[in-house]
Amino acid sequence: MGKKTAIIGEYVISVEDSGSIQVYRNFENVKASLREVAELKKIEYDPNWNTRQFGKKLCTEFGDGKSAEIGEYYINVKDDGGIKTFKIYDNTKGALREIAEGIGFQYDQEWTTRQFGNKLIDALKK
Repeated sequence: MGKKTAIIGEYVISVEDSGSIQVYRNFENVKASLREVAELKKIEYDPNWNTRQFGKKLCTEFGDGKSAEIGEYYINVKDDGGIKTFKIYDNTKGALREIAEGIGFQYDQEWTTRQFGNKLIDALKK
């Protein structure tokens, strides 16, 4: 974790040691996130696969069998066979807008990503 972090629902906003802002999403509905990855990348899948089958298939086909990075998504097969999915946003400012709008946080379009991230974290911590 960075120097300053806030968690809101599935989202984590972090100020890194360099001062840059990182936003990622830790999906609660893993199967839906796997479908999102497959549909975004036009990867065929069996709708009857369970989460473990689906995640393992993607990690084997697009990674090292234990993990895969597909676009902005990171898929991990845990030691117990369970699957975790994350989305690390390339468009950090867009992710901050998405979070802010979701919670009704008023922001200034002129803020830099660093200003926006810091102010949003401060607001979430209150």
